[in-house]
Amino acid sequence: MSRVRRIGATRIDLNEIIKRGVLAVFSILAVLLPILKVSSLGESDDVVLGDFQLLGGAAYLLPVTFLCGLATVVIDGMRAHARFIDMAGLIVAFVAVLRGAYALGSSSAPGAAAGSVPRLDQLAQVSLSYGSIALLLVMLGAAWQLRKSWRS
Repeated sequence: MSRVRRIGATRIDLNEIIKRGVLAVFSILAVLLPILKVSSLGESDDVVLGDFQLLGGAAYLLPVTFLCGLATVVIDGMRAHARFIDMAGLIVAFVAVLRGAYALGSSSAPGAAAGSVPRLDQLAQVSLSYGSIALLLVMLGAAWQLRKSWRS
């Protein structure tokens, strides 16, 4: 059974819409949901990608990139740029993970700079939250999608 439909002169692959749609939803969830949970002395705080210490406003490049990737399935003029959009999505997701790891590592280091990321207390417990699962799935899905788009 063919999963390719025609709307006018445009060919639309339903499998591709589903894959790119799932990536777009996971990228939105990765930005909206907290990626880390920091708790110390009865207080708990959630860290999201949009926090100033992590990516700030640049965190919204992640869902924008994957929504553009979703648009490549429908808009003929964007299909030629699909592999570069996939590459940009993977780079943004990778930078988000690296920046989060750097911020976490530098905030727990004893000689952390005073003006950068707030220091974590020695008694603070840091755990991954739901957004980190979505971010991991975005990274894996983006790598898979990039591999597939470069092969075709």
